[in-house]
Amino acid sequence: MNKIQIIALALLFSVTQVHAKEFVVAYDGFYDRLKVINKGQYSVADIGFYLVDMEGKTCELTSGKIYTQSKELPLNFTKDAKLLLPFDETLDKDKAVIVAQQKDNEKSCQLKLQIESSASYSNSLTRHQAYVAYSEFDDLIGGLSGFFMRTLFAFMMPDVNGINVTFSSDAGVSGSNQHIQCKQNKCTIFPQESWHQDQTPIRFNQKIDKVIPFIEK
Repeated sequence: MNKIQIIALALLFSVTQVHAKEFVVAYDGFYDRLKVINKGQYSVADIGFYLVDMEGKTCELTSGKIYTQSKELPLNFTKDAKLLLPFDETLDKDKAVIVAQQKDNEKSCQLKLQIESSASYSNSLTRHQAYVAYSEFDDLIGGLSGFFMRTLFAFMMPDVNGINVTFSSDAGVSGSNQHIQCKQNKCTIFPQESWHQDQTPIRFNQKIDKVIPFIEK
């Protein structure tokens, strides 16, 4: 990739494809969001950047690079196509471009931004952990929406109503709790103010996959 290509690609703010196997996007949009995370110093709330197809399924990647006019860096990612991007002001100033190589020639990939917990869980979490995740998710969504959206258009902001705990298969919770609803591979928890210091565990019948916000539509 030469200097002219780098300059052209850096102007892109939305995802595009150079050809069937390459997914290309400018770094600056990621940096703006990573800056919110870094400034907020969240203990668990995080943003996941995933590549998925038009049906929301994982796009399998084979390799990737981060390019600037003067250098190239490896692009790290997980098996579920989560892009592991550095928070780097220099990459932002140098108009870096991310290029990911797709395994499937025919598949069109798109970027999915997922607010999620960065913590690791077994088959349980405490009420305190659920409350912290819920509170930080709500704050992070406000931070990502920007100052004007928070002040002038607060009525348009989505409310985080709870958290969703997802699993690889149909899940259930031990005991009964009026603040937890389980259906198929997901349990929705509605944390209460009184849970802030409550270390009572909430136990499920299998290992937790992800903890993400629940926003009532």
